[in-house]
Amino acid sequence: MTMKRVTVRNGAGITPKILSGIVACLVLSPLSGYSEPTPVSLYQAKPHYEGRIRMDYDYRSEGSSQDSDLYGYWYGSGRDLANGRFDFYASGREHTDLDGATAEDGTYRSVDDAKGVTEDRLLQAYGDVHDPKGHMSLRLGRQYVDIADYLQMDGGQALFFENGPLGGRVYVGVPVSYYTAVSGDIAGGASVVGRPWTGNRTRFTWAEYYEDRQGGDDQNYFIDLQQDVTDSVRTRGQLSVLNDEFRMARLDGSFFAPDGNTDLHVGGSRWGTFDAKTRAYSPLYNQFGGQQPYTFLYSRLSYAFSPKWMLSPGVSARLTDSGDENYSNRDYRDYDLTLTFEPNKALSSSLSLQYWDVDEGDSFLGLSGEVRYRHRRIWEVSVGSAYVDYTYQNYSDISYSINGGQTVFREDGTVTEESPYTLTYFARTKWNVTRKLILRLQGDIEDRKDALDLSYRARGSVEVKF
Repeated sequence: MTMKRVTVRNGAGITPKILSGIVACLVLSPLSGYSEPTPVSLYQAKPHYEGRIRMDYDYRSEGSSQDSDLYGYWYGSGRDLANGRFDFYASGREHTDLDGATAEDGTYRSVDDAKGVTEDRLLQAYGDVHDPKGHMSLRLGRQYVDIADYLQMDGGQALFFENGPLGGRVYVGVPVSYYTAVSGDIAGGASVVGRPWTGNRTRFTWAEYYEDRQGGDDQNYFIDLQQDVTDSVRTRGQLSVLNDEFRMARLDGSFFAPDGNTDLHVGGSRWGTFDAKTRAYSPLYNQFGGQQPYTFLYSRLSYAFSPKWMLSPGVSARLTDSGDENYSNRDYRDYDLTLTFEPNKALSSSLSLQYWDVDEGDSFLGLSGEVRYRHRRIWEVSVGSAYVDYTYQNYSDISYSINGGQTVFREDGTVTEESPYTLTYFARTKWNVTRKLILRLQGDIEDRKDALDLSYRARGSVEVKF
């Protein structure tokens, strides 16, 4: 049996509360080389439709504070319409506060609970017109612009030959906000992408956001270079400049052994001060305080020494510049050794020994891991513990991760980050009742160093596909 390759998350030090608005599009895309577009069939494209409806119940408690919420999500899409020339996509979210939490409850209050905030949200609704070969496309409607930090807007985005040797895109629209009126705001930008030599993909992006009420604007400039050095070695370098000030730079490298048994990932990033002026790029910055400039370094080796066993040592470090170091700006080093055992397709397990060396003498050994059992494709159950923390941010219908997967943004608005300050114990189960009906249930117990009481969370969901 061949060992299934897994990617173990690397540590980092970006606190989710101050992460809202930080560049995401620069660090999300997987490293990949250019491949020729798939030839278009001479036969007529067959339209394809799909949709999903999911209801989530979420309960949280800590000490005397508790919160119960009901969420509804819906998604619908149509692909290859008009003989492969038109696609559409639409999604939305509904929210009901079941216990009527008030501002005095404190623990679980957020900007979503403020007056005037739109609870029921249309997340995306766009049509995409393109030629059958996918060389050019025009997307109109509510959408995310990935080259501009996943800015959400009502407008248009045109793409030209992005899969070829030279291409680009332009976009313009009215930004979307569920918190304040943005009728006078406008965002736009352009990007050029090319492959000047074999194995290379380079993108230059300019993005601008003009905020009418505040009378300021944010100018973002991005450079993203990906290079396949060989079939086994890939590199990526990125640079971001905000309002003519350094924002972020990073360099990552990956090695994949030809036999498929060894992976090596190394990298580092440098983050400057966050000097955004508009609501789109710093809506919570003034509330949560400044972020000190810091450097983040990581390395991860994964070696499958048998078809069933994999060993993965890793190290990461967060080095903050001088300043008042609170939970948002503290240094740490994280060393871990993870052993993965997968004897068959049904059972998988992992065990991690971690040593956290946190600034101000807060150093300790930790043990985390997970065991998961899957019964064919019908149901699965898993239990374990992990050094992760949860926060609850804005809601979208996309999921993505940054910093090698150490910080994960999920569709339900949960941000999960590996943290030395929180040890979480969890149990999860999933049951595919039919191909169209899925049930999920999860319970968490969080032990946070900065809290007097344990925190409890229970989540359940029903999902219907059609």
